[in-house]
Amino acid sequence: MFTEDTIVRDVIVDGITMSGSAFGVTSAGDGVFINTRIVNAMKLKSGDHLRAYIVPNYEDKREHVKYRALRVDVVHSMFEGQAPDPQDAEPKAASQKVLQMLDMHGPLRTSVLARLVGLDTGEVGVICQGLFSSGKIAMADVFSEPNQKRASHRVWGLNINDFDVDPFEDDDD
Repeated sequence: MFTEDTIVRDVIVDGITMSGSAFGVTSAGDGVFINTRIVNAMKLKSGDHLRAYIVPNYEDKREHVKYRALRVDVVHSMFEGQAPDPQDAEPKAASQKVLQMLDMHGPLRTSVLARLVGLDTGEVGVICQGLFSSGKIAMADVFSEPNQKRASHRVWGLNINDFDVDPFEDDDD
């Protein structure tokens, strides 16, 4: 099953499609397709942090999604009582830190949040995806060019109104 092209990468599940397959992203921002069989067998959810055994995607698909997964192991899941990463003994405390930073500073990119809470960017991405999936925070994707396939930045806020601040609005109303 594995070839010399197989590489192992940490992947965050971006979303599950209507057909039951999933798409994820590596820390380098490369897309990973995860087929329905793997999604069902591993009970994957958006926001799951995976250790994925990946190969270059089929040639006709590679331009849009660089890799496809052959096998995955769940490293950390924010859902359904799955065990957290043993190196993160307090996932709820980390989530609280993220919420505090968003409350104090307003909308922030994943990398800025990671620096403020002192955690790895991938880990903060998983936390934010979990908080977003459970309806506790809002997310916005920012594109720097109209022809981009993936967003340049993902920005998180406590709610949708955080992204619509009017500096000229009168606060006395």
